[in-house]
Amino acid sequence: MAKRRNLKKEIGYAAGELFLEVLVCKLYIPGVDQEKADVLMTRVLDMQDEYIRRANRPDGKDNKTLVKAYYTKLRADLQQEIDSIAAEIGELSK
Repeated sequence: MAKRRNLKKEIGYAAGELFLEVLVCKLYIPGVDQEKADVLMTRVLDMQDEYIRRANRPDGKDNKTLVKAYYTKLRADLQQEIDSIAAEIGELSK
């Protein structure tokens, strides 16, 4: 259970950092589209909710290899989503 708890903390930390980046762009960089920033902040919060929900319900609880594959895919999906949001933050601040 400790690993699942750490995973959920990592998800929360990553979402918090992304949210903060969008908020800083929105508040302190002139010329940033406010509506796009709001949509991006909502996307970050939705991402956090989705991945924490997914971390709580692994597939095949009895089969350790299925669980390991599930969490490996979850981490890969999370990293891909973080990279996608970070790219959008970069576009937002131009």
